[in-house]
Amino acid sequence: MKTIRATAAGLLLLIAVLLQVIDSCCFDRSFYVSEYGKNKTAEVIGMSEDALMETTDVLLDYLKDRRQDILVTQTVRGKDREIFDLRETMHMEDVKKLYQNAMTVKWAAMIVSVVLFGWTILQNRDRAFETLRDGLKNGGILLALFTAFIMIWAIADFNGFWISFHYLLFDNELFFLNPNTEILINMVPESFFFDLVTRIILVFFGLITVGTVGMVIWGKRRKKNA
Repeated sequence: MKTIRATAAGLLLLIAVLLQVIDSCCFDRSFYVSEYGKNKTAEVIGMSEDALMETTDVLLDYLKDRRQDILVTQTVRGKDREIFDLRETMHMEDVKKLYQNAMTVKWAAMIVSVVLFGWTILQNRDRAFETLRDGLKNGGILLALFTAFIMIWAIADFNGFWISFHYLLFDNELFFLNPNTEILINMVPESFFFDLVTRIILVFFGLITVGTVGMVIWGKRRKKNA
């Protein structure tokens, strides 16, 4: 039972870390600047780079609940227009709910993980380090296998992965947008999300690697000082 609790605690903690990585990567403004330059997004849409970033800030502020709507007017191909239509607005409402739910899960996972680790350690204080280590190791193996599966699927067939991901998370098809009439899909096309998912996975595995090395060093020092 202790092993199960420790594994559950480790898995929940790592899920919380993964969700934090997703949050940080999705709201990294420099990433958008880089992707827009790479994809020539402003040129494709027909708006200035400053207007594109202003529009991006509107979306990010909306998701962070710093504003109540995504109403924004910009000059596109020489004409002033509302950037987002009703379908795009409704889809972003769904995205905002998804983001807020994910952040709720992040904090819930963090709290439950601390409680489970604390409960298990209190039952065997002499093995506190081993409990933490084994819980993170077992939880890490489970999450790494799942993440590796996602990574392989995304690399092999990102379009199929992305559509399946949307069907899993949304109960409608508002995410199917027309690139000829709707600007949102031109701002963040499939290639943008491929780079974003890749970045999230690399950052997450990087943190796991650093954490693993830290645990190994900590364990060796404990043995040396014992």
